[in-house]
Amino acid sequence: MTFVILACAAVLLQAYAGYPLSLIVLRLLLGDRSVHATRDGTPGVSLVISAHNEGRVLRRKLENCLNLDYPADRLRIYVVSDGSTDDTDEIARAFSPRVELRAFPGRHGKVACLNRVVPELPTDLVVMSDANSLYEPDSLRRLVRHFADERIGCVCGELRYANRRRLAAGEGERVYWSYEGLIKRLESSLGSLLGANGAIYAYRTRLFRPVDPLMFCDDIIPIRIALAGFLTIYDTEAACTEESVDEAVEMRRRKRHASFGLRSMLHAAGEAIRRGRFLILYQCVSHRVLRWLGGAALAGMVLAAPFLPAPLSHLALAALGVFFGAALAGFLTDRLGLRVAPLYLCYYLLVIHVAGLAGLLAFLMQTDRPHWEPRQ
Repeated sequence: MTFVILACAAVLLQAYAGYPLSLIVLRLLLGDRSVHATRDGTPGVSLVISAHNEGRVLRRKLENCLNLDYPADRLRIYVVSDGSTDDTDEIARAFSPRVELRAFPGRHGKVACLNRVVPELPTDLVVMSDANSLYEPDSLRRLVRHFADERIGCVCGELRYANRRRLAAGEGERVYWSYEGLIKRLESSLGSLLGANGAIYAYRTRLFRPVDPLMFCDDIIPIRIALAGFLTIYDTEAACTEESVDEAVEMRRRKRHASFGLRSMLHAAGEAIRRGRFLILYQCVSHRVLRWLGGAALAGMVLAAPFLPAPLSHLALAALGVFFGAALAGFLTDRLGLRVAPLYLCYYLLVIHVAGLAGLLAFLMQTDRPHWEPRQ
């Protein structure tokens, strides 16, 4: 049981502390591998908005797209509607001649729809977006300036969360994504950003290859581009904003990401081994696989702790008791209208690890589906 506890603790420590520390060391040893030329310009861009029943937010999103600081004749806007049953299709069809609708009857899943749409896009660059993501006016210019260098294959912008409803989940999400942003900057400095924010990233259209509908495309597309020898980088000046959501929506999203992400990472890891790209292999395992195994590791610690020899069992149970007690206190204080950030962060971490465990089970039992629901 001591081995089980140590192994589970090692998973969590490597995922959350060891990995970012190792990136700092690699950055010091290898230098900044992301240095490249940039040039202001306006290459042709296809902005692709994936949507399923997004009528509630789509008008605002399309207005945001039309008001971007980018020449109208160089920007094509596509709404890819996956079996929407609300007024999504009607809004997109009637909104503006600059908006093109690609509507698919019945549910196929985001990835299946993109597999059909992206290879037919007429522009050199494609930008992926979500219907609830609002771009800063200069975001497209910020993204595309990097592609002046032929070595750049993919550029990810920064997703920022607006917590106007002051949801406690929003505060946990903000802290978590601040931490993720640090890791993205370190990965970017090595030229191999692992995965992208699905709300805002751009890549060369010719580098797209069809993706398994049960994979997480926002991870696998950038990783494949990196494996092909191109730089994948992060630009914090290309920004968009989304509204924070409550715990139930966040847990549903995390479950799906864990299930799809594990499948994606196993595929990417195999491809990295075949190509001899061991840095990317290390990134896939440490940043994604171990993170999504965090729920299973936490459960393993809970089950093994009582069987440790004293006094190790007492120490392990005390540490777990403090964490779960803080998570419970975070849940209760939030429901009472009190906001204690450290307590709520413990609760938020517990929620995402439970969701990750559920996603792992869905992956193992093959019960996941290629569909998604709007974040609302």
